[in-house]
Amino acid sequence: MTSTVTAPDICRLAEADAATLRQIWQETKGTAPPKTFTARLMRLALAWDAQAALSGGEPAGTRRAWSRVIRARIDSRSPKSRGGAVPATVGDGTRILKDWGGKMHEVVITADCGATWNGQSYSSLSAVARAMTGTNRNGPKFFGLREVAMQ
Repeated sequence: MTSTVTAPDICRLAEADAATLRQIWQETKGTAPPKTFTARLMRLALAWDAQAALSGGEPAGTRRAWSRVIRARIDSRSPKSRGGAVPATVGDGTRILKDWGGKMHEVVITADCGATWNGQSYSSLSAVARAMTGTNRNGPKFFGLREVAMQ
């Protein structure tokens, strides 16, 4: 990293266009911003960096704690557990009952971490929740398994 954004620069960030923000990003971070970053996101990230630098930077303990959280999330993921699939603590044959729309629904977890509902197979609990409600939902959260998934 070459230089940091100063307090007066934070005010200028609000008025900067995307090209200027990319230039500031390159100068302060030494790399180009991610291609997916919008001007708003670059502005927020640069302002956060400037405020952190003005207050003495992010404490090392905080950086280490975030690194542990990120590592734990990466380590806990498997190809089958992505995209709203079943938490590892819920296994094959587990029955989940959900009262929805005045009717009790039964979902059975399958060996491939999918689920069956109303005699039809689904790739994840999120797919079941979508079919049941007609809207996109986080399956584990919808079925009350979010707390289990976070442990």
